[in-house]
Amino acid sequence: MKKVLLGTTALVSAGLVAQNAQAADPIELSVGGYHDWAFFFASNDDNPAAGTLPAEPGFNNGDHDIKFDGEVQLRGSTVLDNGLEVGVRIEIEGETQGDQLDENYAWIEGSFGTFRFGNDDPASAIMATAAPYLNYVFGANSPTVFANGLSQFFARSGSTGVGPSGTLRSRFAAGAYATFATFPNQSFDDAGLYYFTPVFNGFQFGVSYAPNNTEAQPAGVYLLPVKIATASNTSPAFTHGEVYSVAGRYDGAVGDLGVTVAAGWMRMDDKASSALAGTLQSASSDAWDVGLVLYWGNWGLGGSYLNNQDWHNVSGTDTEAFDVGLAYWSDGAWSAGIYWLHQEIDYAAGNLVAGANITDEFDAYRLMGQYDLGPGIAVTGALGLDTFDDGVVNREYETKMVGAGIMIGF
Repeated sequence: MKKVLLGTTALVSAGLVAQNAQAADPIELSVGGYHDWAFFFASNDDNPAAGTLPAEPGFNNGDHDIKFDGEVQLRGSTVLDNGLEVGVRIEIEGETQGDQLDENYAWIEGSFGTFRFGNDDPASAIMATAAPYLNYVFGANSPTVFANGLSQFFARSGSTGVGPSGTLRSRFAAGAYATFATFPNQSFDDAGLYYFTPVFNGFQFGVSYAPNNTEAQPAGVYLLPVKIATASNTSPAFTHGEVYSVAGRYDGAVGDLGVTVAAGWMRMDDKASSALAGTLQSASSDAWDVGLVLYWGNWGLGGSYLNNQDWHNVSGTDTEAFDVGLAYWSDGAWSAGIYWLHQEIDYAAGNLVAGANITDEFDAYRLMGQYDLGPGIAVTGALGLDTFDDGVVNREYETKMVGAGIMIGF
């Protein structure tokens, strides 16, 4: 039985992700990564505008596509004469994009635990868990939409405004990042300091702090982060300041029952206090999450929950999300799973429509399968249904999708 626990983040141990060297040897980097391709068809609601109703979100969008996601990962470590282990990890995106580096950090590990410094997610996201997904090629619970029926809700054409005239992408996303996820990670890979305790009988705890909402830059690019956003801002999104996070996790067993449980909290301080009157107002944002996955024999069952107040530092916009899933790993090469994710976003009056409180709801259902062809190589497929209840026009939209893909790890 092969359990690919991609629905969880392993307990943090630098030695698990880096190539060790002999004491006092210089660090030698190894090359790894992944290379995923997917092809999918989607049946979207795509009627044009009619009367006072806007065009449906699939209007003027295609019904099939090929998607790619991949990284080249450089990692390595060495053990010093005093017994401390020092290492680095650099993740390079497989396609040219504005943020070419993903995680990029160094770490020091000893009997005291692990100190990490660099560009990474907050501790609450690093240590989180979720339903036992086979993979995230077609999994709905992901910080980024890869290849699935969500395409109609995240069309790249049209307005990107936050009001009813904007695409639905702007309602559920910030920048290029989708928000259908129970992982508390609004801040992405901000440059920060991290500490993770040693693992005690399956328990581990972590804390992180980032002074600003940006990755580290070469010397001379800037000196110190500004404390307040400029008065020209019309939205506080992505103008958060300091980010604090704490988290805990347990990976162990009770008799024959495998158990993973995780919980975390993060705060993003407000930095857009000069937002113009009549536009979105800013506030510090708090998020907490909890997840539980149980494993028995070839089966895995679990889920997770996220609650986020003043989401993306927008005062009066709150969200909560949860997922549940059941997975089966055969004693051979195939596995299967079924999942449901739900997210709800509540907008205070004026945040989306003047004088009206609005609630949007999203549901994603997935039936997934996977077959392992060999070490690090697998094919996957999925059937999916996504529904979106548009609180602005009181109308429901649907996407039905089918897809297949190949995943190559190296």
